[in-house]
Amino acid sequence: MLGLVTAIGAAGLDPDLEPLRIALLDGGADVDVVSWDDDDVEWARYDAIILRSTWDYADRIDEFRTWLDAVVQQTRIVNPVSAVAWSIDKHYLDDLARDGVAVAPMTFVEIGDVVPDVDPAIEVFVVKPAVGAGSNGARRCLPNEVADHVLALHGAGHAAIVQPYFDMIDEHGETALVYLGDGGDLVYDHAFSKGAILMSTDVELEGGFFAKEEIGGRTASEAERSLAEAALSCPSVRVLGPLAYARVDVVPTANGPVLLELELVEPSLYFRSSAGSDGRAARAWLRYIATTA
Repeated sequence: MLGLVTAIGAAGLDPDLEPLRIALLDGGADVDVVSWDDDDVEWARYDAIILRSTWDYADRIDEFRTWLDAVVQQTRIVNPVSAVAWSIDKHYLDDLARDGVAVAPMTFVEIGDVVPDVDPAIEVFVVKPAVGAGSNGARRCLPNEVADHVLALHGAGHAAIVQPYFDMIDEHGETALVYLGDGGDLVYDHAFSKGAILMSTDVELEGGFFAKEEIGGRTASEAERSLAEAALSCPSVRVLGPLAYARVDVVPTANGPVLLELELVEPSLYFRSSAGSDGRAARAWLRYIATTA
């Protein structure tokens, strides 16, 4: 028996969930959709659970970590807890940068630290929490707005990330590359584009799990795939063990793509952007569960 894990508050919001459930059923699996924050779930009855839309974990991070610690004693968690724990906090980007991966420039501002002066030559910044799902808590800021939003994030208990806004996103969007694993190396499956969503410095993102995004299928370029595969093969990721899935988000710059995030917890894979990707994921993950300890 497999469990696909969402959240009570995400009911009906995950477009990947039902196609994946059907594809797993077609592959011969018994499947339940369950919520991580449902106290009535008996986790020990599942051979494995696959994290899919636990999108509120960032606002309940201590509770989520406690849940992970308890549930891993009762069943297998996919991706493995080692990868989930590492990927929850975007400080992992420092690990990737030390491994030589081309990571988007950013500055972490820890709670209690003085907010550093920003480069006045940069017209627009993005300020976001170091622990966050989707774009919740992220804001596009003018230089004179950066400190206020950093302090707002600190007040909410979050370390902050300050980085230049990459204006090529407005024209080209982000590219998200999806990799699937069956116990061996991760293999590129498909990519999709994500249109810019932080288009205003005046309006902060409100409520919900995600701001509305424009999603479309895309063929990843050779440079984007090379960057993604450098990230997935670097020492900091290799040590996590076999992975069932990864989403690598990259953004364009004048000097080539740079990595924005490496999502190993609960990334949307947007199966609708690539025909048959739900079935490919289901087959890969059934092999993964059957062949990995």
